[in-house]
Amino acid sequence: MLLLALLLHAQLNVPQLGGARNKARSFADVATVSAEIVPAKAKPGDAVTFRLIVTPKPDCKTYPFRPTTGQVSKNDFAPLTAGSVLLPKPPADPPGATVKEKKPGDVEEYYTGPTTWEIAGTVAPDAKPGATTVPLTGTVLQACTATNCFPSDFKNPPSAVFEVLPGPTPVVTDVPKLADTPAVSRVTTDGYAAGLDAVRERIEAKSFEIEGGFLGLLLTAVFWGYVSLLTPCVFPMIPITVSLFLKKGGDAVRHAAVYALAIVAVLGLSAVTLLSVFRELSVSPGMNLFLGGLFVVFALSFLGLFDLALPGFLVRRAEGGRKLGGYVGTVFGAVAFSLVSFTCVAPFLGGFAGIAASGGYSRWQLVLAGLAFAAAFASPFFVLALFPSLLKQLPKSGGWLDAVKAVFGFIELAAALKFFRTAELRLLDRPAYFTYDAVLAGWVVIALACGLYLLHLFRLPHDADEKPPVGVVRLLVALGFLGFAAYLAPALFGHRPGGAVYAWVDAFLLPEPAEKASGDDLPWSTDLKGAIDRIQADKRTRGAATERGLVFVDFTGVTCTNCKLNEKDVFPRPAVRELLKKYTLVSLYTDEVPAAYYLTPASRTQRREDAAANLGFQRALFGTEQLPLYVLLDPQVSGAVKVVAVYDEGKINDVPRFTEFLAAPLKK
Repeated sequence: MLLLALLLHAQLNVPQLGGARNKARSFADVATVSAEIVPAKAKPGDAVTFRLIVTPKPDCKTYPFRPTTGQVSKNDFAPLTAGSVLLPKPPADPPGATVKEKKPGDVEEYYTGPTTWEIAGTVAPDAKPGATTVPLTGTVLQACTATNCFPSDFKNPPSAVFEVLPGPTPVVTDVPKLADTPAVSRVTTDGYAAGLDAVRERIEAKSFEIEGGFLGLLLTAVFWGYVSLLTPCVFPMIPITVSLFLKKGGDAVRHAAVYALAIVAVLGLSAVTLLSVFRELSVSPGMNLFLGGLFVVFALSFLGLFDLALPGFLVRRAEGGRKLGGYVGTVFGAVAFSLVSFTCVAPFLGGFAGIAASGGYSRWQLVLAGLAFAAAFASPFFVLALFPSLLKQLPKSGGWLDAVKAVFGFIELAAALKFFRTAELRLLDRPAYFTYDAVLAGWVVIALACGLYLLHLFRLPHDADEKPPVGVVRLLVALGFLGFAAYLAPALFGHRPGGAVYAWVDAFLLPEPAEKASGDDLPWSTDLKGAIDRIQADKRTRGAATERGLVFVDFTGVTCTNCKLNEKDVFPRPAVRELLKKYTLVSLYTDEVPAAYYLTPASRTQRREDAAANLGFQRALFGTEQLPLYVLLDPQVSGAVKVVAVYDEGKINDVPRFTEFLAAPLKK
């Protein structure tokens, strides 16, 4: 009884801060809110200012939207991207806030008097004339007494009365608005990078290292190294080079070892350099134009228009090296051979670099992969020097190698068209010359010509005068090229073939930039911050079971082949599509954001700056520039953002695994 009496005495003698405000039960008991739009009347497309005035009652307070102290307590602004007035970005906090240290190391920023926030906006281009009410739907304000805090009433959001005056509807953009664009789509790019930075600060964990399967990378490197040996620039040189070693007698093995090591050094350095900078090079329009021109030169050489020979100064250097010493001459010979063989090796090395770039590998892993590629390429010279009898097992050069050379020429000509298309995609909003259909037509013609050549319907300059019989292997390869041409031909008339083969072709040729935005019914957005803010506001209203309350982030690119392949072959599958519809979908382009994702005009410079911000965001959080990269985010009611899962496979080879990746968070 004595203890109870003491407790009652202590309770009755607590200082009464703010009197009746200790009995507050809602936001209205702690603060008042008013709003206005200046000017109160405006035409579609005009700039306006939304003024939000919050007045805490005596001994009460409210918080800034973007506190400088890093505190958790704050007001949350939800962009208004639909309705008669558009308010796309949060307001700046006005001066006059109180900054107080609650305890050592814990500083809080708040307002105690009437506070006005000004939010810049525009009258929507399609706003209908007449009086209307503009509510700040989704924006959450907080007001606190000395002991309790209350969020603003969601049923009655801060609203302002406004009148839309009659006027011409301005032309917003020449790109049609997406039919299923969700409310979080961007209408402006102002402050986009700052918005991503704000999201990154709310991510609970700051870094997620994504690494691909290293053993698979090494095996892939070795495979492409050996395939390169079968090319017409390399294969005929193997027996010739090894026979030169054998003439050196007892030193043959040592010369072969030096020769192989020199090749590893030259090609390994080239491979490592290409693997390290492949992403930057692959999206550069200048580099794609250069590679396209280079492949045209290679193709014309293979087709017999001219022969690519080693420059005279390198030949003289090699001869001088032989005079200086046998091993020096061997090194120079290896360097010269590596340079000449690069005509055939480059396509395979470039293809391998593309695979490596999509896997999220560390620098040392790329170095070892480059050396593995070069070592596989150089190994036959050393092995044949150890076992000379194996030379007799190699097939002799002849007409079959001329046919291989011609096939390489046709393939490199097709690859050149792809490089030119990539360059034009990076230079123009929509290609005018190397369009999708134009390049596809080029591929059909090239495949048809290659098939007819293999059937001896015409000859090339390097072919023998006499036509040997068409062998079974040659016939099958010819039928393959002719069948490929027939398979692609209907696509020229709007009948896109089904199946995985055309999905590969479609992804490699890179569909037009707007096709992802308008080619399916999945509501893709590019505004990550807007999506997260909307979900968090919705969760505060409805609770944790918010529809589309998780975010699927697709780090992608206009020129990303694996991205397009996943989008064309995996995303449309019924099981995957139904799961994706349960997420809020956000695409973060890291090379250039397509114009179709903007509801107001954006310059090419701005779109590339937005893409650079997306790439920096990906690199900072996940330690990789891998494309594509898929991430699941869970916005929390507290304002934090939880990373649920990261899918580490670039090109989706295991569809059931990707399906489970999407389904698992929805089961919780």
